[in-house]
Amino acid sequence: MASLRTSPKTTRRARVGLFGLALGCAAGEALAAAAPGGAPRLFHWQPFLAPFHSVLLHFPIGFITVAGILEVYRAFRPAEELRRFTVLILGLGWLTGVISVVLGLLRADGGGYDVKAVELHRLYGLAVPVATAIALGLQWLAFRPAAARGWLWAYQLLLAVTLGLVTVAGHYGGNLTHGSKYLVENAPKFVRELLDESPSPTGSIESAATDQNQRDFLEKVQPVLKAKCYQCHGPEKQKGGYRLDQREVALKGGDSGEVAIKPGDPIASHLVRLILLPPEHDDVMPPQGKEPLTSEEMMTVLDWIRKGAVFPAP
Repeated sequence: MASLRTSPKTTRRARVGLFGLALGCAAGEALAAAAPGGAPRLFHWQPFLAPFHSVLLHFPIGFITVAGILEVYRAFRPAEELRRFTVLILGLGWLTGVISVVLGLLRADGGGYDVKAVELHRLYGLAVPVATAIALGLQWLAFRPAAARGWLWAYQLLLAVTLGLVTVAGHYGGNLTHGSKYLVENAPKFVRELLDESPSPTGSIESAATDQNQRDFLEKVQPVLKAKCYQCHGPEKQKGGYRLDQREVALKGGDSGEVAIKPGDPIASHLVRLILLPPEHDDVMPPQGKEPLTSEEMMTVLDWIRKGAVFPAP
């Protein structure tokens, strides 16, 4: 009987063949998409790769932070091995920072975010790998034989600046994901009042809401929208071109073209259809991974729309 065992050489050839086939398909798809009037792409890489920005961004933060800690330690316990290890850590911080920036640019192209907030996050995010690369160059200059002491001070100062850039970029990234109030939303009342210098438009008109339906919105509906909807469809992020904190856009809908809220008719409101979908459905709102609306919260939204979807008067 012939042996069924496959030789290592044959296995390697098969792997190379499969890799070449996959590479050829990807290249062919890219060329077809790039050619004028080319066939539609079989797979869209940007929507697939862009979300990995949220994963990769933690690596440069960690590497650069560790490099800063090592430099503080090395100041008290100098060692050549420690310096070399710091070079490795900073190099990894630069590499992962560049990858994170590329993925972040892909994600920003998808839209759905406040333009000013995105620009600030992009500016500081781009500055991080640039500053890291310069810090690596200054470190090499600082540890040359008979190098001037000023190079070491310049390197240490820039490393501290890089840590600051990482912090600021991370803060603006957190604002895009969680909203600008996420750090202080559970702070003591006096802290929130001290920092709340620019209240949201809906919050600023509470004193003018005298109508019962307006009071119902402020007391019952708005807390639900803030807790479950504004994170993706609020003043700082408008996923799908839709936001719920402005009446005109909230009623009209976003990029889907569907009427989101039809006052007096919950059944004809696209928003209602989405929040009533089964939890495992791809289009359910809030999406999978986020806390869904409770039955009571759903009834609050439906009752609000049934009564005319009244927003507080500006």
